[in-house]
Amino acid sequence: MNGGSVGRDLGEQWGDLAGRVGARFTDGPTYAAAAATLHRTTPHTVAVHRGGDLVAIAAFAARPLGPLTLARSIGRGLGQGGDVIAIDDRAADDLADRLARSRHILRLEQFPADSPLLDALARDRHWHVHTRVVSEIPTLTLRPDATARAVRSGRTLGQLRSVRRKLAADGREVAFELVRSRADLDRRWGDMQRVAGLRADSRPEWDAWLAGDRATLVRTVLDGEAAAGRLRVLGITVGGVWVGHDIAVRCGTTWARYLTHFDPDHARLQPGHQLMVWIVDHHRELGIDRIHHGRGSTPVKEAWSNHAIDAVDVWAVPDTVAGGRVALPMLVAAATARARVPAGLTRLADRAR
Repeated sequence: MNGGSVGRDLGEQWGDLAGRVGARFTDGPTYAAAAATLHRTTPHTVAVHRGGDLVAIAAFAARPLGPLTLARSIGRGLGQGGDVIAIDDRAADDLADRLARSRHILRLEQFPADSPLLDALARDRHWHVHTRVVSEIPTLTLRPDATARAVRSGRTLGQLRSVRRKLAADGREVAFELVRSRADLDRRWGDMQRVAGLRADSRPEWDAWLAGDRATLVRTVLDGEAAAGRLRVLGITVGGVWVGHDIAVRCGTTWARYLTHFDPDHARLQPGHQLMVWIVDHHRELGIDRIHHGRGSTPVKEAWSNHAIDAVDVWAVPDTVAGGRVALPMLVAAATARARVPAGLTRLADRAR
């Protein structure tokens, strides 16, 4: 399929491919469909098959411009970035070639710099590409025998234990709960929304993710991942009261973090660090060897990472678009003056007719 919507067969193949390569949940069919619904559009997919098997796929929010297509990240504005899925370099190269032949102009936001598509575009002489580093994606790789002591100092871990002991002595024991099923999610969803709401009171633009349309998006994604057996929500309770959570999806052997919320009244507990201690100490039974923190940097992410991937904004124009080489710097410059972007793209479309 090239430039089509997502049918059931393609959706199943897409999900299977994502599982085979351990792709992050934001690159799979469930997230793409939910993000497209929020944006009131339909995922525009470009797929590559080999011997009848799906080997590469990209999903965009697309805008037709005559014979051209402006393809943007399906999850733009949702804080997660995204990527394509390709089983190998050949599949990624075929995807880049297909995008060029169908005259796609790419405007990709918060793309990981190690994306197989970016590597393929760099190898393909038909593409003119501009990238700009805009953020980073911290990650933590874990050895099989690693514990939290391999990541943080004994003093830091001792302080975290001390807080837990003091609360327990006060009759408010700190405990952890792993949510994996739809039934468990139903049971804890109200608690998660309550805590997210408390956090959102202070930073509504950043943390209001479990209310309104955003909540519909998140719940749709989590329900889909629970059905596939990949949902992982680690909650922390104090005296039986839910006070924080780390919402994640197990992608292959990676704990891919999605959203995290804490009750500000329990800041002294340092819930984010407490959750990381539990995840790292239990990583073998969780079946993971890597934590993907998502884009952006926070004190918790910085403390619990040993590597970072650049997140880049991308403009890419193939030479199948007349004047593509000349147009690229114009489009990049116009990206900071959005009112002029449509006009520039319209001129490209007129030239391509």
